[in-house]
Amino acid sequence: MLTQLFRNVGITPMVYEELQIPLMYGYAFSNEIFNKAELVTISEEEQRDYLKLREEHSKIGKGEVESIVVCRQRGFLFSSFDKKAVSMAKEFGVNVITAGAIFNGFMKKGIATKKEVLKILQDIETSDNRLLEIEL
Repeated sequence: MLTQLFRNVGITPMVYEELQIPLMYGYAFSNEIFNKAELVTISEEEQRDYLKLREEHSKIGKGEVESIVVCRQRGFLFSSFDKKAVSMAKEFGVNVITAGAIFNGFMKKGIATKKEVLKILQDIETSDNRLLEIEL
């Protein structure tokens, strides 16, 4: 759905590694992401920035930190359900698109109905064992 809303969707190597974990437990959804999202390799400078930020922000996931670095360097949009990661991205001047804006985009562009979006949100809440605060 993201590739229907945005022309290009990318994931960094750390996000790729994180998405390998569900495959080990028999969940195949990661394969669809691997097939549709571009793997964005990071430069030497981005790697240095990542290592520095990772040390300073150890409570934020590796994939989020690496993605924030890449988005900052390349002017890409960043999105995450992790409030700390979103806050950090904003602090570093990264353009952030909220999950709410993405889900509203799905409905506005006819990619998904409100009922389908609500089902997706419910599935995420169930699988992640968390309550999402998203305005539709």
